[in-house]
Amino acid sequence: MQFARKSLLGATTALSLVTIAGCGIASAATNASALATVNGQAITGPQWKQSMEAISLLSGQPIPKVTLASKKRQVQELMQWSAVEQWAISHHLITLPKARSMAKGAIATIEKQAGSKATLVKQLKSYHLTLSEFTSFMVNQEKLEAAYTYSTKSLKPPTVAQEKAFYKANGSYFAVPATDQVRAILVKSDTQAKTLESDITSGSAKFSALAKKYSLDKTSAKAGGSLGSLTLSSTNGLPATFTQVMKTLKAGQYGIAKTSSGYYLMQVQKVNPASEQSFTSVKSQIASSLQQTDASAAFTKFGTKILAHDKSHLNLK
Repeated sequence: MQFARKSLLGATTALSLVTIAGCGIASAATNASALATVNGQAITGPQWKQSMEAISLLSGQPIPKVTLASKKRQVQELMQWSAVEQWAISHHLITLPKARSMAKGAIATIEKQAGSKATLVKQLKSYHLTLSEFTSFMVNQEKLEAAYTYSTKSLKPPTVAQEKAFYKANGSYFAVPATDQVRAILVKSDTQAKTLESDITSGSAKFSALAKKYSLDKTSAKAGGSLGSLTLSSTNGLPATFTQVMKTLKAGQYGIAKTSSGYYLMQVQKVNPASEQSFTSVKSQIASSLQQTDASAAFTKFGTKILAHDKSHLNLK
């Protein structure tokens, strides 16, 4: 399950981690065993671990494997966001009661997406999180969200020239691959497949009717054998031999492919050649992407500047 994420999480995907659960709660007495400290506040191993788990939950991704190098990088990032959280509170961008209230609302939305509180708790448990730990994480997200809004409020939208430059430099991203509109009937033998083809081409039976009656693929059979639009690559989800035969066919032609599941009698109904999305059709998408990239960079620069003026120490070697 992937839950809707707040804009800050979406804007800092490249950072991999954006906050720590319970930052600011650990006392100075724990500093000796902490992974790092920022202004006397400890970033502990459990806090770092909970952050990874919460990020994975919100993104719908499995908890990643960690190396010493990646852990060090993540803790350094956490130090930066810890500094930003503290700055947001001390500069009155948000109050702790307000952050708690907003986090409560965000969790209510996530709970609704999950279906129930019990389902959410179960999902949290699968990521080794308690509801209390996740709540602390979300409170800190609200602090960071306030700082994110503050640090990006003066950014100007990209110009049309910048949007066109991005479009030109990333042409493959906007390419639409060639596809074939295909329908097929899966049967046990080559003989049966050829008999059905003969019945169809002679006009004595319709493809859709035969698919519903004989196809072993019950899902496509219900749709008269339709498989929809398929790309001409191995990523289309069908056996390689099916794709190989499909590539040789023109619109209206039939072919038979032997696979481990049986024999497919297929017909290419329509060929859709490769194309490219026009700049106009993707202009808003490009603008949004450029804005998010700029905002992420501005927020990172903002956090780096704050941490540089704070008293911090990385204990992880």
